[in-house]
Amino acid sequence: MAYGFVDLRLNQRESGDEGFWPAFTDIMTVIVLIFLLAMLTLLLKNMDLVHKLRSSLEAERAATVQAQSTTHINTELNMRLKRLEEEAAMLRMRLMNLGEEHSRTLAQLSQSEQQNMQLKLSLSAITQARDVALAEKQAVDQKQAELAAALALRAKELAEQQQQYQLKIEELGKLKSSSDTQLARLKRLEMEYANLETKYNRLIRPARSPLGKIVVLVRYRKVAGKLNIEVKGPADSDYQTVSGIELHKRLSRMQQKHGKKLYVRIIFPDDSGLSYTEAWNLTESLLRLYDYYYQE
Repeated sequence: MAYGFVDLRLNQRESGDEGFWPAFTDIMTVIVLIFLLAMLTLLLKNMDLVHKLRSSLEAERAATVQAQSTTHINTELNMRLKRLEEEAAMLRMRLMNLGEEHSRTLAQLSQSEQQNMQLKLSLSAITQARDVALAEKQAVDQKQAELAAALALRAKELAEQQQQYQLKIEELGKLKSSSDTQLARLKRLEMEYANLETKYNRLIRPARSPLGKIVVLVRYRKVAGKLNIEVKGPADSDYQTVSGIELHKRLSRMQQKHGKKLYVRIIFPDDSGLSYTEAWNLTESLLRLYDYYYQE
């Protein structure tokens, strides 16, 4: 001990175990660091999910406010449409009254013409009452002119009223078109709201996982331009080539047996020869029919 410190530790004969505790401390430090990193990762994912949920809720609120505004505008348009229909009905009544007045005026005019003809016949037969007949003729002519002027005025008013009625009908058509546009927009907003609700429901659902599930592997590829389907169940040692009908029959039997514990995993090798659209359609149709995640 001349060149070092005095060893004050107890049980010096067990010095062979001195490296155990530092190693144990290092292991515990690494475990704690891994735990902290995992906690940090989970917190970041939760913050991202909360941000997405808030965005979805804000979009839902905006869609609701817009739908309420559209409903209010549609109500006002319906009220205005009713007022215009009432005005159109009043114009029709007025047109009917004018038509009746026109008919009466034409009848009076026809009667005056008949009287004029009778006066002309009387004038040729009665020469002694010529002056009286001429006076009556002048009075009748004046009355006929007044009736003709009144008839022309009535015809002009009728034409103006018909023009106004046509303008009202055109305005009514524009309002109906605007109302149809607003209804289409409301339906589009309702569809967008339904899509947002579907996405929101998918966000809050737990992730799809094979844990505790009966896993069935389905592999697709194109061979010589034809679709080749291979399936491997839990009890199979290797893939088995099947047709589309056999695949559906097999998955249907497994679904009846295992219920909502069936997990369908679809595999597309790098050399499958399938396009993205074909792969997506095959995956979507098969999962929606048999996978547990899409049956809830």
